[in-house]
Amino acid sequence: MPKIKKREESSLQIPVQEAVHDFFASPEFKRLRPSTKQEYFQELPKFAAWCASHTILQDKNKKSWYALPVGKKYEPIMLNQINHHVIQCFVEYLQQTHKPSRSAASEISTYTLASYVRVAKRFLSWCLEDEQYSDILDAKSISKIKLLTVVKTIIEVFSPEQLEALFDACRYEESEHLQIRDQAILALLVDTGIRASELVSLTIGNVSLDTKDSYVRVLGKGGKWGEVGMGEKTRRLLQKYIRMFRVPTIEFAIESQLKKLPTRSAQQFKAQAIQKANLFMSRSGGGLTVRGLERLIERLGEWAEIEGVRCTPHTFRHTFAAMFIRNGGDIYTLSKLLRHSSVKVTEEYLKSLKQSEARRGAKSVLDTL
Repeated sequence: MPKIKKREESSLQIPVQEAVHDFFASPEFKRLRPSTKQEYFQELPKFAAWCASHTILQDKNKKSWYALPVGKKYEPIMLNQINHHVIQCFVEYLQQTHKPSRSAASEISTYTLASYVRVAKRFLSWCLEDEQYSDILDAKSISKIKLLTVVKTIIEVFSPEQLEALFDACRYEESEHLQIRDQAILALLVDTGIRASELVSLTIGNVSLDTKDSYVRVLGKGGKWGEVGMGEKTRRLLQKYIRMFRVPTIEFAIESQLKKLPTRSAQQFKAQAIQKANLFMSRSGGGLTVRGLERLIERLGEWAEIEGVRCTPHTFRHTFAAMFIRNGGDIYTLSKLLRHSSVKVTEEYLKSLKQSEARRGAKSVLDTL
């Protein structure tokens, strides 16, 4: 039996970006949840681009590794060169290039860093199983890549005064349409605790504006539907937004089609079009995206001059949970409202809130003497 020849050294020089492209086209990747795919789309290309623009070197004492930008003397990091040292250098790069803002901490979170490492290792594990790349990577080196420990931090939530300032900041929007839209979004976030991905995927048909039973029907994690109730103020804001802006916009968009239909058919067509239409739209006229929502909240935070609290959609979810507990709610009901898979998940979720809530509720010993 003839011996199988090993690959030539030149054939091992495969750019990381090429393997990432193949990974995104693989059946394994296509089976992932949409939210997981989005995470990979955001983080893997950044890792591949960093590899394409850097080389990795070992110091003279052979005790540490460091990365340098590619130049005349240095070649970019190829797929076969990736090991735990490369991943560590990439993590250091992320830490050094992190740009803080009003909505982001001064230092990149361990959660974000852990996500990058987890995504990179999952991609490399796929390469080890793929027939095209399995003999390029060193399985022993990849096994040395350790997932990072996430440091749990105290998560601050919005105070009533900050929430009022955020609502007031909506008046700085350039049109009444955007002002009402922003207020409706803020109300829905703080009143229901829904996730950013759930909010942007809402259609008008997902909203019940019944005065006796108002709620939104959301598509949560794992493709599970849930119903979340809302208060009267939120119901009225959504009703105003839909009636004043969404319905007229939809009617204008389908006007030419309605003229071609008999009266009854036109009414049915219009009703269906309204039910299927996105609830919230972007400035450009398309459906609002998660990133668009994040930018919107960050912008309102800047206008409201919010300090000490991250202005993100998820902070509203934490605020909802904190206020629910503060107002005497129990963890079992909260778990259902947040649509967690179990109460244990809710317990972990609240650990980051309990310290700040306890601090706010505590009284000074001296002040009580």
